[in-house]
Amino acid sequence: MKWFDRILTALRSAARDLISEDDEIEGDRIDTLIDAAQTRLVVLRDELAQAVAREKRAEIEWHAAWDQANALDTNVDQALRAGQDDLARAHIEQASRAQVKADELSEHYQACVRVTTRLREEVSTLQTQLDDVLRRQTQLTEREHSAAAVEQLNRLQREQRRAASELKRDLEDRAREVAKREDYLAAREEIERTKK
Repeated sequence: MKWFDRILTALRSAARDLISEDDEIEGDRIDTLIDAAQTRLVVLRDELAQAVAREKRAEIEWHAAWDQANALDTNVDQALRAGQDDLARAHIEQASRAQVKADELSEHYQACVRVTTRLREEVSTLQTQLDDVLRRQTQLTEREHSAAAVEQLNRLQREQRRAASELKRDLEDRAREVAKREDYLAAREEIERTKK
């Protein structure tokens, strides 16, 4: 069971790392942690599949031992009804050993069920945490894209204001130039008219 506890400790540690609130974790580190958690989840699922197989074998062995113990009890009852005390004693001894074996196999089966249950819980917990982290990562990525889009919009607006301001100055300069030319031409026409 020590290997199982080591796996659980490692998984819990990875899950805590994944769901920490530290916003300064770099994207590469998050991706590395997610990959590690997904790998651990695959390993844990493999362990669960093996545990389920062990549990099923233990259940089959326990039921077989239980059936054998019951069959021997039936033999004891038949021998007692037939008045065969010596045969009944022999069957009682066999039935007793079979019952002990069935009880041991029952305990083994129950231990397998506990391990399988713990593994299922750990798989479920890790999957939930991983789903939560992936959801949060997606939300954060969307927020980053939104922030980048707003930044881009603000930059474009600043550039647009600057360009509009420059255009306004250029138009004002041009209007002054045109006004000067018009004044010059008007003055020239006036001079020519006065000469006549």
